[in-house]
Amino acid sequence: MEIDFTYGNRILSLDIPVSADVDIYKPLERLKPFLFKDFNSKIDKSNIELLLSNDRYLCVVNDGYRNTPTAVILKWLSKLDSRFLNNADFMLATGAHDAPTKNHYHSVFGEFYNQIKSRVKYHNAYDYDSMIKLGVDNFGGEVWINKAVVEYTSILIIGSVEPHYFAGFTGGRKSLFPGLCDIPTIERNHNMAVSLDAAPLKIKGNPVAEHLESLLDMVDLSKIISIQIVMDSEHNVVDCFCGSLSESFENAQDITKEIYSSKIEKQYDLILAEILPPLDGNLYQAQKALEHCHSAVRDNGDLILISACKEGIGSKFFYELAKNWDRNKNKPINGEMKFGSHKLFRVNLMTKRINIYLYSAMNSKEVRHVFYEPLDNLQKFIYSRVMDCENINIGIVRDAAHMVLST
Repeated sequence: MEIDFTYGNRILSLDIPVSADVDIYKPLERLKPFLFKDFNSKIDKSNIELLLSNDRYLCVVNDGYRNTPTAVILKWLSKLDSRFLNNADFMLATGAHDAPTKNHYHSVFGEFYNQIKSRVKYHNAYDYDSMIKLGVDNFGGEVWINKAVVEYTSILIIGSVEPHYFAGFTGGRKSLFPGLCDIPTIERNHNMAVSLDAAPLKIKGNPVAEHLESLLDMVDLSKIISIQIVMDSEHNVVDCFCGSLSESFENAQDITKEIYSSKIEKQYDLILAEILPPLDGNLYQAQKALEHCHSAVRDNGDLILISACKEGIGSKFFYELAKNWDRNKNKPINGEMKFGSHKLFRVNLMTKRINIYLYSAMNSKEVRHVFYEPLDNLQKFIYSRVMDCENINIGIVRDAAHMVLST
């Protein structure tokens, strides 16, 4: 049985022997087109009028590492009112990501970029001159946010809600924290991901999610209007929710679960996890697929991430931290948890129970450096596992960086 996988900008065809018991999981596809008329019915026109009553307002959008259909939403908003683009300044909520590339700008803003590029900025989480101190969090750490959040009298946030492997869901509050805040605040939040309660689709009792909610108390949310999009795996808009930041985020969660999660009846000997662009760009992003699928693998079973990772590891912090990681004690040799520590902690913990492989374009030495095992010949590996394991159960997960398998 031949099965095709997306691998970078090409199709990877793999032969799965007919003796294997194969189950395929994928996100639900859009049942009907979501058109401008549907968007129009969802948008509170009074909110748009409130934005346009200001000479300038701030529009916060996701960066190029997210699939949010920002350009589509900008087009629809412009159809609602031709003044929309002219009154807006734009801010890319990059969080701890690198500065946007030219390709990122064009992928985010599409046909509108040349028109608005003089009014587009991005957040730098290391630049304290561009931020203002809000206060301290429940750890006693200072919390800083981009000055624009305080200076503008009206703010529109355009985001998308998807499963997040340790924050429960991405979207909503993440446009501000970590999107527009300082690195130490991001670090304190992410370090709580060492808890097993920090899991996809979980908000209540999730220490990461609850910390994010507490940070929102420091912001004047009354001046923020939020549009949260839900998409299928083909990046088609399925639904959207408009209102306050919390309301729009919460309302999007149920349909997100319906599209991107599946309860499994058994664990698998082998899982092949397909990672789609843009999350296949580097290993730091591709880890989301590992988090979404690992519980579906039996003890000592195999999980293979299929991800080109043409950008490599994707985080210099992640790479440097691994140099000084005690894998037996599962912590830094000096004991200090820094930004990216949560990812090393979680991967290392999973390798105690299952075998984790990466099929990519990366150098094998780099892959092993961050606790994955590289695969050069994926087809040969599959054949060998089928030969070794009678009645092997194989799970194939489409768009695994979004699709969550729960036991």
